[in-house]
Amino acid sequence: MRNKKAEKQILALTVTSVMVAMSVVFCRFIGFSAEGTPFRFELGFLPIAFIGYMQGPVYAGLGYLVADIIGSLFSGYAPNLWISLGQFASGAIFGLFFHKKNITLTRTILTFSIVAVLIDFLFKTPVLVIMYGWTWGSTFIMRGINAAINLVIRVAVYYLFARLLKQPMDDLSKKLQSR
Repeated sequence: MRNKKAEKQILALTVTSVMVAMSVVFCRFIGFSAEGTPFRFELGFLPIAFIGYMQGPVYAGLGYLVADIIGSLFSGYAPNLWISLGQFASGAIFGLFFHKKNITLTRTILTFSIVAVLIDFLFKTPVLVIMYGWTWGSTFIMRGINAAINLVIRVAVYYLFARLLKQPMDDLSKKLQSR
């Protein structure tokens, strides 16, 4: 006799694991981080936002947390608890705003604006100041510029790919829900 609950959990973990692996690759190997500055541009958010759409805030939050920990180890440094918690919060926000919701430009802009302001700018800036000893003023300015540029990129990339991949994501989401 098949255990449908176990099958659903295995499928959910498999999908999340694949998306986490993609996030690590998109962030660490395709992304750009200017050495010695708070500037960082990467696409690691995209698979996590898709987890949020398909599986909700818990899987997306935990997925981004795990992706950040694995990614930092790939980069040769220990994970930073505060940065990892920020990633968890970003993933949870993706899940809260995208799961079981229509993909609209307004929702996409709102979601990524919240992440840009609350997490990327307000939460991570003090962490970077404390970690690296940068001045508050210059770090806030650079992080503000970074958040604004990332906001535009993330909205465009997510909205485009979410619209293109909507049907396959919806089909997979139904499989995750129906088992």
